[in-house]
Amino acid sequence: MRTGKTIDPIPLFLYAVIYMETALKEAQIPEIRETTEDKKLSDGDLKHKYFIFARNRFICNPPVVVLNRDTNWPIELSRRVISEWRIKSRTRERILSIQLLDTMTEGAKFLKTVKDTKNTHGIGSVSYFENRCYINGNLFKINITVKKQKTLDRMFAYYYSATKIGRKK
Repeated sequence: MRTGKTIDPIPLFLYAVIYMETALKEAQIPEIRETTEDKKLSDGDLKHKYFIFARNRFICNPPVVVLNRDTNWPIELSRRVISEWRIKSRTRERILSIQLLDTMTEGAKFLKTVKDTKNTHGIGSVSYFENRCYINGNLFKINITVKKQKTLDRMFAYYYSATKIGRKK
């Protein structure tokens, strides 16, 4: 039964474009899941497994360097970032997140650069970045802190963490 009313195609088109853009963004967000093998491990054993993984994959001589797409900065994946992650990761999802250290650093959005307020010897500035990924079906914000040395033209990842912000749609 027709009522004589027509549907304006422009709002439908805009809705479709917005839906497609959202779906595309969601599709581009990296995702990792705990494996069957991982699920059998205690939290401590899981952390040890991924510490070995991170050390073998990212701590090399010469160091692994990724180019951040947002700033075009070469960022070294340092021993310090692995050490800080190891000390501060207490949840299984945070432990698993280290698998994406290079991917998250490369695609991270630059937030800001500030002076090193701790006056750490040799450090000129501290920059903050963020990215997103799915871990076990939950959306996480990845926080990355990068320090720049004063004398060397060297930037290195210092801190890496994952904070749950939602569930996958």
